Amino acid sequence: MTNRFAKLDGSDPLHTTVAGECPHCVRHTTLTVRSHSKLSGTFRERTDSKIVRCLMILNCNWCTKESAYLRLANVATELFSGGEIRESYTTIDIEQVWPGRAPRELAPETPETVREVFAEAALAEAAGAFRLAGIGYRATVEQIVKERGAVGKNLYERITGLKSLGATEEIVAAFHEARFVGNDAAHDALAYSTEEIADIAELIDEAVLVLYVQPAQRAKMAAQRAARRTATKQPTP
Repeated sequence: MTNRFAKLDGSDPLHTTVAGECPHCVRHTTLTVRSHSKLSGTFRERTDSKIVRCLMILNCNWCTKESAYLRLANVATELFSGGEIRESYTTIDIEQVWPGRAPRELAPETPETVREVFAEAALAEAAGAFRLAGIGYRATVEQIVKERGAVGKNLYERITGLKSLGATEEIVAAFHEARFVGNDAAHDALAYSTEEIADIAELIDEAVLVLYVQPAQRAKMAAQRAARRTATKQPTP
């Protein structure tokens, strides 16, 4: 189940307004479903439902640009009084087709090695190689805990040890989630969905914001204030 676009599930979403991030203007806004069509040859029957792939066109209500997605959905059929038949869609996964997904990048305040490992994982994610992406995002976490100086005989202990170094419970939980996904991909060849891998990448990005970006910004502002104070105390010639 994906949470990328709220209000997408249910009856045919054609002309429905959904909430989500536009890939063009990168704003969290509303988008209108302009087209939602089943692709022939993609049906997979189950006993009580079927899985289909749909081509979906969304129109951003902020920048007015269109974006295209392949939506994998479970379709259940309901029979109502009077013989009316309705189909209900439940999203399994959504793949962005247009515009092409640009690989993610971490902020420049992040240590170089961490940025490099994350960038390689992001390339795998953008190419749809989600197992490799999961392994790469786990490796990113491993580089972060190493850079922060956490100790332990395995990654589990090193991540947990971040709490004694000032990391929040949220960051520790996020890093453990990335560890789970990477382990599942490496040891069990488990492939997570587009949205599940994206969520791991976003968790790491949020952690980097707290661990590196915000401290660097505060240090920069403190230096600017110190320079301003020093300048005002200079003797007038």
